[in-house]
Amino acid sequence: MPRPEVLAAGLMAALLFAAPAARAQSEAVASAPAGQVACSFGAFVSETDPEGLNVRAGPGTGNKVVGTLPPVKLSSDDPPVRAMVEVEVSAGANGWFRIAKARDNEALTDAAPRPMFKGSGWVSGRKLTVKSQANAGRQRPDAKAPAVLTGQEGAGFDGDAFVQNGRLIGCNGKWVLVEYGPFPEGSEALSGVEIKPAAKAGAEAGRVRAWVDRICATQETSCDGG
Repeated sequence: MPRPEVLAAGLMAALLFAAPAARAQSEAVASAPAGQVACSFGAFVSETDPEGLNVRAGPGTGNKVVGTLPPVKLSSDDPPVRAMVEVEVSAGANGWFRIAKARDNEALTDAAPRPMFKGSGWVSGRKLTVKSQANAGRQRPDAKAPAVLTGQEGAGFDGDAFVQNGRLIGCNGKWVLVEYGPFPEGSEALSGVEIKPAAKAGAEAGRVRAWVDRICATQETSCDGG
């Protein structure tokens, strides 16, 4: 039987190794709640595949395809204007989101609305993005939670770089868990943004994640009229 001092030393070593791991876990950005969660916000379809984005009967690829949504449309301008299908999100589950009321933004497409599925169904959050005017991305879906992403001079996450390089991980009410990146080489999107280690914990290499609110469902301008 090991001597008491050997057992004590082993226990101390285990605690020392466990402490950083536990601390890192507690400092990571909170995951989305398990199961289906009610949410309410507007999002944009970021799919670029010409075939469009499949809408399914349930949250997951094993569910029946009930329709499709058109991909991002680029204008003939230089640089081109990106027009994304707009949808309303009412629930999230395991990285999938229940959407409805899909529509083109005719002010951006400068054309008649494209044919698309307009009912209720589920799409992958990897093909959705949002425009947030929050001045900080937080560790949890709570305005009092620690900030893990803070823009310079209170700037939000509504710039083209954030919208184009964002994807949805989860949601909770009017809060959205967004993963941003990787940004194109030479991009200054993160210039002046304070990034806490928690924003990188759990995210893929080159990406950061945070909970954001103040979601603006308008592509062509800011929701405060700016």
